[in-house]
Amino acid sequence: MPSHPRIDKGEGLIRTYDLLQELRADIDAAYEILETDRQSQYLRRCVVRAVFSYVEALIECIKVELRSTIRTRKYSNPLSAKERETLGSLTIVGTSHRKFLSLEQNVQRTFKLAAKIWNIDFQLSTQDNEFNEFLTAKWARNRLTHPKSFYDIQVTDFDMHCHTRTGMWLQEEFQRLFQARVSSLRKYSNSASSSPGS
Repeated sequence: MPSHPRIDKGEGLIRTYDLLQELRADIDAAYEILETDRQSQYLRRCVVRAVFSYVEALIECIKVELRSTIRTRKYSNPLSAKERETLGSLTIVGTSHRKFLSLEQNVQRTFKLAAKIWNIDFQLSTQDNEFNEFLTAKWARNRLTHPKSFYDIQVTDFDMHCHTRTGMWLQEEFQRLFQARVSSLRKYSNSASSSPGS
């Protein structure tokens, strides 16, 4: 498997669809294997890592689309310093030195910025229990990835519930965001084709 894109074969630099599909398959595989031994801490940790890889990639994929919208001049209004900080560099290749955002800040700001840039009626659902479960899952994931004691790497049944709900909640919100975007593009396309002189 190549570690870099094969541009000569038509591969994209990021391949967001492939990225999300592969990580979603990792989650499915992790849960399937966990079914063979539900008490295995190793298998539980595999699920946590798979879920949060997907979550982090999902947010970055939204940003890729937002940067593309701006680069292709489909959005030209100024962005605030906070919005630029959230979006990061507009360059396709290279890294930017951006301020670290907590995962919940990154999630909330990215979805809010998407609604603004794409001019769609969308608000991330944060009032329900899912958001609190996401915060709990994030806290448990942070313990797991920066362990200071044996207990930090133990994934409880409640942790598993929160990790599962986190993956489902963010996937649902991601789908809802893109459904709103597609609906907005359809309205724009229909109004453009029915306008006089078209």
